[in-house]
Amino acid sequence: MFKYIIASILSLSFLFGISNNSLILQAYAQEETLDEEEDNEIEFTSAVITAVSCAKEAEESGEFSVLASCPPHKAFEGVKDIYDNPPKIVVFDVTEGEYFYVKPSKDSVYWSDLREGFGGSIDGIGMVIGEKDGIPVVKLEEFEITPKPKPGFFKGCL
Repeated sequence: MFKYIIASILSLSFLFGISNNSLILQAYAQEETLDEEEDNEIEFTSAVITAVSCAKEAEESGEFSVLASCPPHKAFEGVKDIYDNPPKIVVFDVTEGEYFYVKPSKDSVYWSDLREGFGGSIDGIGMVIGEKDGIPVVKLEEFEITPKPKPGFFKGCL
């Protein structure tokens, strides 16, 4: 299909006397920018909201049970002033084995959403917008947080 598009562009350029090289270069540049945007887009399902230290430990050991038992105070390890600085919360995508910082914003997820959902899971679609401490930073376009069930939630099921 791409060949047909290039052929029609070349035939039109011949009719109008436009340089073929400039049209071909523009077509390839547009295709490359679309590929780059697709590379930056990320989607995760049932990713765990956890602390950076727990995510590193899970990645190194390969034991994902660390993520389920990570206490919320670990999100503040290394934070000097917990009242003025944000917690170190990441989203660990278990299927890919990668974790990401999430960029909170007024039109996306808030820090309070991440803290309330700590230990739970998140489904989301977003774009990688940068890097912080060697960890990719994602800005979510769509997301849904499922909080961790309360203790005793499954009592009576047996």
